[in-house]
Amino acid sequence: MKKLYIWAALAAFAALNFSCSATLQRRYDRMHGISSTSSTSSTDRSSRSSDSDRDNQAADPNYRKDYDRVVDGNNSSANVSTPASGNSDYNQRLLNQYSDMDKLAEVVLYELDNLENRYNNLLNEYKNARSSSRQVMAMELDKISDDRLMLYKAYTNIYRNGKSDWANVKRDVDNTLREYRKKN
Repeated sequence: MKKLYIWAALAAFAALNFSCSATLQRRYDRMHGISSTSSTSSTDRSSRSSDSDRDNQAADPNYRKDYDRVVDGNNSSANVSTPASGNSDYNQRLLNQYSDMDKLAEVVLYELDNLENRYNNLLNEYKNARSSSRQVMAMELDKISDDRLMLYKAYTNIYRNGKSDWANVKRDVDNTLREYRKKN
């Protein structure tokens, strides 16, 4: 019975959320002179608009369609997608890049795993250590925490920025790993 109430509450929340977002989208569209509630491109919106909205859009320079680009024969060939073989080359390069990203991420995770083990071992020693050696251990734990943070940032950088700027991200992560290994 509780599950039924939970599902009903979730359904009501989802309906309310959808209703609110639809209302906000309509308000945005109304403010910007768009009559459709979908989030498609402006050309799709204008094709579904009423005639009065089209007239308003034609008068507004922000909503004018650039027919020169549409009609221009030289420019249209650049907008046509490449044949399937061109896409397969691009897809293969992207797959290779993702594979490289995963390999580098595995190296970072390996170093993080080793660092976690060192941290846990040192923390256990710290619990049983005398007060004279705790100061040295505390400094070492701080260094390990800093190294962990540095490696976590490198790991997230791989997947956050790797697709768009792989060469620079790879160089940065390799430099980070090199610095970490020099210290340890």
